[in-house]
Amino acid sequence: MSLRAAAEGQDCVRCGSEKGVVLCHYTGARRLAYGGGYGLKVKDIAGAHLCQSCHTHMDTLSRNKALKWEHSEEFLHLCMLTILRLAERGEVKW
Repeated sequence: MSLRAAAEGQDCVRCGSEKGVVLCHYTGARRLAYGGGYGLKVKDIAGAHLCQSCHTHMDTLSRNKALKWEHSEEFLHLCMLTILRLAERGEVKW
């Protein structure tokens, strides 16, 4: 199963909503280190299971230059929560 497909049927790691959860790719200040770039998404492993509302919030927050490090920290935390969830379900190996 792909990491993107693994988001189906999960709850949002940010707010707990069960509606429309997808794998949201990290868009923070460190995106270049995770395979992203201008016009390129980061690797799927650097993604978080987010509902549409939280996905929109994180994408909007990524444009706020004054909060770039706060955004990055929150987003990386959400990515880690997603990785831990996937590991607990056996979908990624330690």
